[in-house]
Amino acid sequence: MTELLDVLDENGNLIGIKKTKQEVYKESYWHRSVHIWIINDKNELLVQKRNLYKKTFPNLWAISSAGHVVAGETSIESGIRELKEELDVDAKEEDLEYLFTVKRIQPYQNSFIRVFDDVYLLHKNIDIEHTKLQVEELTDIKYVYYPYLETMLKEHDPAYVPYTEEHEKLFELLHERFD
Repeated sequence: MTELLDVLDENGNLIGIKKTKQEVYKESYWHRSVHIWIINDKNELLVQKRNLYKKTFPNLWAISSAGHVVAGETSIESGIRELKEELDVDAKEEDLEYLFTVKRIQPYQNSFIRVFDDVYLLHKNIDIEHTKLQVEELTDIKYVYYPYLETMLKEHDPAYVPYTEEHEKLFELLHERFD
């Protein structure tokens, strides 16, 4: 069954249209995604290595868990679903702390991905050696001390996704809390 996404206007409001992910990407429709950053008790962020066959940022280290918000779901419902699917991590709504939303336009083939990324933080110590990964999405996970990860991203380490406004806001918030 093909997943449908709710199409949004440029302000993030539902407009009553549903399209497939392929249509959303091809036609540059605004839509919503969810990003979950997992942080452990050592102030390390979990990063995942994206599958080599992903259409965007293949084989690069990226956010702990992410996915599209499917039609009819809230971002928090999608986040809980993605955590379970990608990392076999169980979470409840109250476990996820909403941080902020980033409006992002990303070049994609002959078009642009236009998306509102709802960003959440999950405080959880995950046993990465015994985590069941969804290999269609990711091939590896590791924890990285957040200031080190910030440096890697800011210095454009080719093994990591590009540094974005989301990263800037996340690290600013983490520095305020933990430094």
